[in-house]
Amino acid sequence: MSEESKTYDFQAEIQKVLDILINRLYKNREIFLRELISNAVDALHRFHIVQLEQKEGILDPDVELAINVSFDEEENTITITDSGVGMTYDESVRNLGTIAQSGTLEFLKELDDSSDVANLIGQFGVGFYSSFIVATDVTVRSRSFVTDSKGIEWRSEGTGKFSVAYFDKPSRGTEVILTLKEDAKEFLNKYKLETLIKKYSDFVGFPIRIGEEEEIVNRQTPIWHQSEDEVKDEEYNEFYRQVSMDFTEPFHRIRMSVDAPIQFNALLFIPSRRDRSMTSVQFQDYGLKLYSKKILIQEKAKDLLPEYLRFAFGVVDSEDLPLNVSREVIQVDRTIRRISKAITKKIIGELGKIAEEDEDKYLVWYDQFSVFIKEGIANDQKRREKLLGLIRVKTSKSEEKPITLTKYVEGMPEEQEDILYLLGENLQTLKQSPHLEHFKQLDQEIILFDEPIDTFLMMHVTTFSEKAFKAIDQAEPEPSADSTDEKEEDDEKEKEEEEKDPFLVGMKEILGDRVIDVRFTDSLTDSPCRLLGQGAAAYTRMLRYMTEDYVPQAKIMELNTTHPIVVGLKQLFEKKPESSLLKECSFQLLESQELAEGNLKDPAAMIARITDFMKQILEK
Repeated sequence: MSEESKTYDFQAEIQKVLDILINRLYKNREIFLRELISNAVDALHRFHIVQLEQKEGILDPDVELAINVSFDEEENTITITDSGVGMTYDESVRNLGTIAQSGTLEFLKELDDSSDVANLIGQFGVGFYSSFIVATDVTVRSRSFVTDSKGIEWRSEGTGKFSVAYFDKPSRGTEVILTLKEDAKEFLNKYKLETLIKKYSDFVGFPIRIGEEEEIVNRQTPIWHQSEDEVKDEEYNEFYRQVSMDFTEPFHRIRMSVDAPIQFNALLFIPSRRDRSMTSVQFQDYGLKLYSKKILIQEKAKDLLPEYLRFAFGVVDSEDLPLNVSREVIQVDRTIRRISKAITKKIIGELGKIAEEDEDKYLVWYDQFSVFIKEGIANDQKRREKLLGLIRVKTSKSEEKPITLTKYVEGMPEEQEDILYLLGENLQTLKQSPHLEHFKQLDQEIILFDEPIDTFLMMHVTTFSEKAFKAIDQAEPEPSADSTDEKEEDDEKEKEEEEKDPFLVGMKEILGDRVIDVRFTDSLTDSPCRLLGQGAAAYTRMLRYMTEDYVPQAKIMELNTTHPIVVGLKQLFEKKPESSLLKECSFQLLESQELAEGNLKDPAAMIARITDFMKQILEK
């Protein structure tokens, strides 16, 4: 030391802020190295600008712009050195003795009323103080780039005071020396330091070395900053394996370079196969890698994509990000939302382009990832129409290949007003559904939704291409009391006559509250009966999925008057209305249909009944 040191008090309430930074904000102590390297990068960038702006009065103009990380096991220290812009005496007091130079009192006042520390503290740029997570004391030795500047030494134990003195430092730049805590000696390890540098600072644009070694630890140039022609497919695939841990080739990759209104670069991958855990409610291991100025800020940045696109992997790098103090929690503000909007639009657009250019390739991918697209349709109202264009539907006519909704609408007969659909448990059951019989006669195509997610989907989708969706297993709404339509009047008379039919009255008495009503229909050709619900088909089905003690809702039973079973039941009723066989056959008719629709509450009773039928037949 060339002059005696002078002691300063930290800014008022600074200790409380330090406690927050050290004990409450940082989740992972290893980020101290990322923060100090980030500060070194900033110093190097600033010096680079100085070189461009002025040609004279610069100390060590030819010294390499680089960062060095070293450790000393005997001294129990880690040192981070840069050849950047450096600091003067006054700059060290100002930059290292205060937090953002103003606003601390306001911050602490707000903190009393909020638990959202990360976002409140976002305006304070104090990554340097993460040093005290691992260090008992910190020494900073620095010299400004100005030729006649003096070196300084800043020291603190993070206890409320710091000292500054002039120091004989011959070279330009800054070195930060950390004396480690006893429980932080794990960082006195070359492999550990290399691992952290590669994890957080691999793509920093300046070389980073460890100790006396000449070998550069970081790669410096990320492939998302290189021209697309400079990167081979093998290099892209290798990078995909690193970010996804998936060793198959990706289905598609996307490069983005945007300058306005927000500057960012992105390299995104759409996988070719689905990780089954992605559809689990507990799955949280998703999100893009987020970089700021080539430094990793978040390993899993979930705010960059809507949750339904969680299958995507990749990186986003922007210099426009407003970071909070820890760089661990990004303020979800206008910038992030704009980046997210641009990326989401790009992914949806690319999928649509592939579907249009190579339908077969798209269908192979869609078979595994349709659940995510449907989730997006249900949750993302703004992009619903675009996402609906990405889904493919199975229908009563498209046996081999699912079709687009656009193709379905284009194939609708002129007299068909609505998009007709049916929800069910599996495709085979749906194809055999009695609800299809009437529409086969009319040569109308029915969309067959056979996945659980389809129920959720149809709770949110009401129209496509100005056509309403209509479930074919739901009863028509009752005509209004003041209706004068002749057809509706005829229907009312027919209903009144049916209500007086002894057989229908008898069937309704037998089945009791298991049905809302029993009536005849001419809509069936091959099946003896069908069950019609009332209200929203998707909503009632969702209740079954989500309610543990769900009781199936009673439905309207419609009977095919020409079917041998219904004819036989009616004859039996006319001869022996109190017959036990009539009762058992009536319940069997109802429960067979409930079973086909997945709504049978007591299969054991039905099995016992069928066993009894078999016994009676064999005895005769």
